[in-house]
Amino acid sequence: MLYSITLKPKEKIEDMDNQPKRGRGRPKGSGKKMSATEVEEFVKISITKIMKDHLSYKEYVKWCKRNGLSEQRGNEYWKRAWSTIREKYDLDKEKQIHKHLLQYWRLHDEAVSKGDIANARQTLDAIAKLMGLNEPDKLDMNTTGEISFKFGDE
Repeated sequence: MLYSITLKPKEKIEDMDNQPKRGRGRPKGSGKKMSATEVEEFVKISITKIMKDHLSYKEYVKWCKRNGLSEQRGNEYWKRAWSTIREKYDLDKEKQIHKHLLQYWRLHDEAVSKGDIANARQTLDAIAKLMGLNEPDKLDMNTTGEISFKFGDE
């Protein structure tokens, strides 16, 4: 079988300058890019939506797609929203722990001033437990109980 080769004539340098230039990398999307303030506003709305409607990750991404965002943007905003939520509730948890510690120390001081050593000791135990200083309660895992199952007419 014979193959034929056709050669193209060389293009002139002037003709090459008139051709449209190709950009590097992947083509840019046709969607409008949000500004930083619009992104922050969208994340705030997302936090409200996630907390109010108890959205899962997949439901949130679908909601983002309905609002004209890509799946990748939805994933990015999901991460931002959850980091903000986690940060907020960690701060609330710290405030609650601090509040409880103050109340326990007041109870301890009151018990000591009244001479009630038993309540003072119990309060100190509660403080240590709240701060995570106690060892966890140990469970006895060495039980030799028997389990039996009855199936059908046995």
